[in-house]
Order: sequence, then C-alpha cells, then structure tokens
Amino acid sequence: MSRHTIARPSELFGTGLHSGQATRVRLVPGRPGAGVVFRRLDIADRRDIPARLSRVALTDRRTALGAGADRVDTVEHLLAAVAASEIDDLDVELDGPEIPILDGSFAPFARAVAEAGLMQSGGAGRAIGHLESTIDLVEGEAHYSAEPCEGLAIEVELVYEEAVIGRQSAGGTVDPEWFAREIAPARTFGFLAEVASLRDRGLLAGATERCAIVLAEDRPLNTSLRWPNEFARHKLGDLLGDLSLMGFRPRARITALRPSHRGNIAFARTLAAACGLTEE
Repeated sequence: MSRHTIARPSELFGTGLHSGQATRVRLVPGRPGAGVVFRRLDIADRRDIPARLSRVALTDRRTALGAGADRVDTVEHLLAAVAASEIDDLDVELDGPEIPILDGSFAPFARAVAEAGLMQSGGAGRAIGHLESTIDLVEGEAHYSAEPCEGLAIEVELVYEEAVIGRQSAGGTVDPEWFAREIAPARTFGFLAEVASLRDRGLLAGATERCAIVLAEDRPLNTSLRWPNEFARHKLGDLLGDLSLMGFRPRARITALRPSHRGNIAFARTLAAACGLTEE
C-alpha cells in the first residue's frame, strides 16, 4: 500500500491550551518514509521531533513529545486528524511550544488536511501492524484490549460518577469520512471544579469557554452538546492520535474502558510489541 502526504502546505493559528502562547502551525508535505515530524521554528538550535512513542515526554492532561526546549505539547488532536486521513509522511512546523487548542475539537485539523489534499509520497509502502491473538492491558483505572481485525476499529467506554457524563460509549471503523463526520467535531471537556488546581500546576493558561466544554457535575455550563456521547467520541479521537505514535496502522479491533493519555501510550507500546514493530 502506497504512502501518502499532503499535496500542498496548510496553516493554522491559535493559542495553546496549557501554555497560553499564540502559535502558528504550518503543515508541509513530508519526506518519503520519514513519518510525521515536528519542528520548532522558534528554537535556534532545534532538532526534529519524530511523532514516535520513543519521544513521548508527558502524558499529564495531554500528550507531549520531545524533551526540554524541544518539547511540543498537546499533539493528540492534530495527530488524530492526520491518522484518520491516512497520511504517513508530514512535516509540522510551529513557532511556539504547543499545538493550538482552537475550538477544542479535531475538526480544524481535519479541515486543514482535507484542504491541503493528498498525494503519494513515495518511499517504501505504508507500515501495517498485524495481530496474531488478543492482547489486554490494565493501566491504572484504564483497561484496553485488541483483537485481530481486517481494518482498524475502535470502541471507547467512559464511566464517571458525575451524572453529566455517567456511562457512555462511542465506536466505529476508522476511515476519513467516518472520522470527519462522527468524531472530528467532538470537543475536549473538563470540570469547572478542577480549573483552579490545574492552573496551580501550570496548566490551562490558555483556556477559555470557547475551547472546551465546561462542566458542572450535572450539566454543561457553557454550551450545548453536539451528541449525548460527545465525551466518549472525543476520548476515542484522543486514543487514535496517541496510537498513531506507533508509526504504523494496526489491523485490530481495539476497545478501551476509562482511557487516559498515560494508558493510551502504555497500550500503544504493548500493541506495537505484539505486532512486532517496536522502535529500535
């Protein structure tokens, strides 16, 4: 199967959810076989940061890649849109420390990729991971499993004590049209009661009511939901973005109960090993 990249550059501009810094992101056709690579243009002595599991630096409320000054935060929304669009090679140039949060969903990134168009990037064919048998992983409160499948299917189930979320699920077979229609518009969310403590930890410096669903225990406070299970749909997108750091597309039916970024990355490493495609 041929590898793909975007046909022409595309740009987005916005503020980082946690850093509060305005950042311009430019998506550029990638080099054949190079995969997705982040590049901090604001750092003089910069290094390329491949979107790979070996470069995961943080999983606290977001996924960050790199280390020190070369770090790029909150990559999961962009990576989910890239993975769903079946893009293999892409250069992501940015002039700040964090991918912008925009409206809190995956949709702006999916639109940017769609507007850029696709073309074959050359090089070796797309890396595909095949499972031989079912695998399971428990990571904290999260429970993941995967079984062999012809394509890539994902189902996510959330269980919250708070009635506004409760128990809900979302799932489907991943392809560009399904993602754009059923997952991309789903927004990130958080409870108002957590905001002060998260800001004390240096997070949410760029948070506004326009970039997330703000929740009380029993209702959304700042918006209407796009679906009753919008929270589960968003968590599914986050999982897809984190799984893309394996550097290959798995042929698997994946289920995740109470997923988190930490759990997603641990499961991605387990799944990569089961497919025999771990990084050297």
